[in-house]
Amino acid sequence: MIIVDVEASGLHQESYPIEIAWQDSEQPESFDSFLIVPADDWTYWDEYAESEIHHISREQLFDSGITVNEACERLNSALINQVIYSDAVEYDQRWLMKLFDETEIKPTFSFGSVIDLLPKGGDLKYNKLLESAPVKHRALDDARQIAAWVHHILET
Repeated sequence: MIIVDVEASGLHQESYPIEIAWQDSEQPESFDSFLIVPADDWTYWDEYAESEIHHISREQLFDSGITVNEACERLNSALINQVIYSDAVEYDQRWLMKLFDETEIKPTFSFGSVIDLLPKGGDLKYNKLLESAPVKHRALDDARQIAAWVHHILET
């Protein structure tokens, strides 16, 4: 299964994706991660999110990020016909769709919730893991952690 995580400029309605990563839970060598240069009209920035959560500066995005178009093309190429799973699908899907809407490119993948992958009671186990482990709030670290937790729950 493909686990995706998105870091954003904040949690406000005007926020936008700044970092995207995905990890294949069955193939550890199959992953990707990148920063995104904001589109011209993406100006909302939450200083608290930068200093206390993801630690990514807006300048970093312009220095090391890829364009919105490149991000969409990269995601579509790597994830064609896949279901990508998120532990916060309502946020991650919204931010990914904001990315795709900006370019008018259609995603070649669909979205799902990791909770839907878990057996009965798995959501409680997942929430315990989430409460007991620090979340790094960097997209690739988080995608890998989520993939490991889901794999662990499915194996027990």
